[in-house]
Amino acid sequence: MLFKKRLLIIDSSDSARTILFKELLTNLPDIDIIACGTAKEALTATKRFNFEIITTGLSLPDMGGQEMITEIRKQQKNVDTPIFVVSGDTHTHIINTDEDSTASAITAYFDKAEGHKALVDFICNFLGKDNTIAAKILYVDQSATSAAITSSILEKNNFNFLHVKTGEMALNELRRDYDENKSCSYDVLITDLTLNMDMSGFELIQSVRRELDFDYQTLPILLMTVEPEENEKTDFTGIFGAGTNDFITKPISEEVLVERIINLINIKRQNEALQG
Repeated sequence: MLFKKRLLIIDSSDSARTILFKELLTNLPDIDIIACGTAKEALTATKRFNFEIITTGLSLPDMGGQEMITEIRKQQKNVDTPIFVVSGDTHTHIINTDEDSTASAITAYFDKAEGHKALVDFICNFLGKDNTIAAKILYVDQSATSAAITSSILEKNNFNFLHVKTGEMALNELRRDYDENKSCSYDVLITDLTLNMDMSGFELIQSVRRELDFDYQTLPILLMTVEPEENEKTDFTGIFGAGTNDFITKPISEEVLVERIINLINIKRQNEALQG
């Protein structure tokens, strides 16, 4: 893998931080674990690294936990990373549904009374027993050159993917997969904007959202498009209005592509974990 999986522990208590660090390291020996005691340390880490999971308390010596989480969500590397708040306040288990609130940036709350073992078990289940960033990706691109470049990146980073050339082929595969598994087993759909005259990337995404009724968490979608010319502007309204989770411009950067994929995998896993 280009990126080693990382976990971030944020807790002002030296003893609590040490206990969680040791228990996680015992259960996940191949994971890179970073432990921070302050918001300043945590924000420095989140600016530098993409994390698979972040755990934090709300009482920090230099910044409120909610304020820190808001700052983390502003960073591209961890905008979608699952954040679990460990709190002794039972009222925080009621998640505010206001999308503009800090609460909407928090994935879930854990009661301290449940102990570190429960949190460690949840993290292990969330990441998967095999402790790898495994993913099942459906990749749609009609360009032989673009497909060769992107496929080589996916292969190099050990992603399991199926490449098809048209939107119709992608929809047929998603229908087949749903019929076979009674759910969408693909973690991410990657599609180029330009496919063929019968169906564009936008139309494919719209069909996935409206016809198949796969929402943003059921099947996260990454759109690949060309860099706009100097006198052109990126059509953000069209990109996100069609139902895209994120987009990436060509020429493709391996680092950026892998980071975007990991972020989208986290969206899928976060949804599955919370659905039970």
